[in-house]
Amino acid sequence: MKLGVRALLAAGLIVSATLAPSPVHAEEPIANAEAKAGARAATEKGTAAFKESRYDEAVDMFLRAEALFHAPTHVLMLARSYVALGKLVLAKEAYLSVVREVLGPKAPAAFKLAKVDAEKELAELSPRIPSLQVSTTPEAKNVVVTVDEKPLPAALLGIPSPIDPGTHLLRATAEGMAAPEKSVTIKEGDKAAVVLELAPVANAEPITPAQPPVGPTVPGDGREQSPGKTSPGRIAGVVLMGLGVAGLGAFGVFGGLSLAKRAEADEAFDACGVGCWGAPADAVRALDDDANKKGTIGIVGLAAGGALAITGVVLFVVSKPSPRKAPAKAHVTPWIGPRGGGVVGRF
Repeated sequence: MKLGVRALLAAGLIVSATLAPSPVHAEEPIANAEAKAGARAATEKGTAAFKESRYDEAVDMFLRAEALFHAPTHVLMLARSYVALGKLVLAKEAYLSVVREVLGPKAPAAFKLAKVDAEKELAELSPRIPSLQVSTTPEAKNVVVTVDEKPLPAALLGIPSPIDPGTHLLRATAEGMAAPEKSVTIKEGDKAAVVLELAPVANAEPITPAQPPVGPTVPGDGREQSPGKTSPGRIAGVVLMGLGVAGLGAFGVFGGLSLAKRAEADEAFDACGVGCWGAPADAVRALDDDANKKGTIGIVGLAAGGALAITGVVLFVVSKPSPRKAPAKAHVTPWIGPRGGGVVGRF
């Protein structure tokens, strides 16, 4: 009977190891069925909107699909939608993320075809993207330049930078100086250069943009998220950790009950003797069965609780607070499935 306790604990460790998160896989993204189904639905709507020239809606749908489940096909259609909207810079970044992705030998044929198409379309798009070089004169302190009310990084002053075709509004201020607003229209393939003439101005106030630029949340995404907002990934991580703690608590409760019942069975067996039979023997077996049932519940709580807690911690760690930039070269996604949980990614 005493061996039963050790067997119970050993079985718990084996089951917990089986359900614990498996190592990171970089080639085959895994997502739950609901996420895949939602991504497919969003992709279908995005494709329909693209065919009907509703490109803003198409961008929204492909961004949603990519947020649910990563696929190069989503990002390729996102790039095409940006091209149709004239957002060539965002389109190039989306194409690049597809081209740079490393696909494994078991990757779907559609993913491989998307990469081939992205390489071809990127080569056709690149010459179309215009550039704009903005500089100021004369030299001044604390120069601030904005393009369409968005600050231009100081490091880009005097350097040609990619820009979408169209009309753009330029402004510049400096310490005690300002430049007249200047509007410039740039066509596809143009290489424009603009010099903003700073002049002394009484009580000149520096430009203070309302918001600093915030990076994209997925490849090619131009939408912004407000600072300080808790990301859904971190919320989900906290929930999973809570469920994991509950599972471990169940293991503690039912494990203790199982040990208590096992002790009762041992005492009853010792009192009954080796050759006992009849009602006393039935009572010992009943206590053993009860201990086994409670032990099984405890093992399930230990295994599931451990897996959920570990997965919750991983999800909490990899989900950065908003705003965040989704790396163009890295992708990490926590997952939970019938065979366990873990994280997947591409690097």
